[in-house]
This record gives sequence, structure tokens and C-alpha cells, in this order.
Amino acid sequence: MAPAADATAPQIRTDVDPLKRRFPELGELSATKWIGRTLGQYAGSGLPGPTDVSLDGVARIEPGTLATITGNGTWQEGGIACPVPSALVQEVGATTSAWLHSESFDRTVTRNRYSGSFYFDRQNSRVYFCTVNPKARTD
Repeated sequence: MAPAADATAPQIRTDVDPLKRRFPELGELSATKWIGRTLGQYAGSGLPGPTDVSLDGVARIEPGTLATITGNGTWQEGGIACPVPSALVQEVGATTSAWLHSESFDRTVTRNRYSGSFYFDRQNSRVYFCTVNPKARTD
């Protein structure tokens, strides 16, 4: 008999439509792996109320879109500053250098309506995103 799946382990998703609705500035994405997790659940609290949700993942981004995004504004090269969930560590790989980040670009995507950071790997045409309560866009 196979072991039971861990109910607390986040499910890795590969669909791009939820990401496109939340992050249209990233253009066409492919080869994505991401997870959504509920944050702030306290065992036994029994208190009703809003729940925060994180959405973290990595995806391939079109090289032309990547060049356009990182060709504008002020970018810092370094590591991914937000913790990468253990379910994604192998997919993301090295997080300590060669990722480009811009707080200005973060604000462009989030419109200051939620917390989010976006890191770009130019060498492999990838984006890593870590967000809390990302809103689907209607515009």
C-alpha cells in the first residue's frame, strides 16, 4: 500500500492562467511551477476572519519580454530575498546571486494593493515571484 499524501504539503501547480490574471506585466509564461498556501492559520483558534494567501513560484518568461522589463528602471543584482518554499527549492536552484530585482517594478505589478516581489534570471529567462494576497486584474 502506498503511503498517504501529506495533507499539509502544498500542491505544485503548473497552470499559467491564474498567473497571467495576476501578473499581466510578465507577458507569456511557460514551464511554471508554483504553489498557493494559506498563511496564518492557528490551530484551534476557531476565529473567523480573512485569511492571507501566498503565491510563490518560478516560470520561464519570453526573452524579449525579459529584456524589455529589465532594460528599464533601476535593477539590483543579488539573491532572492524572500524565503523559497521547500517544495520549490529544487526547481528554483541557486537563490543567492544573479537574480535581478527592482522595487519599482514590484510596485508596478502590485500597484501597492498587495505584497509582492519579482526576481529575474536573465541567463535562464526565468522569473521568481513571491506574493501575499495577489489580486486578479480586470484591466
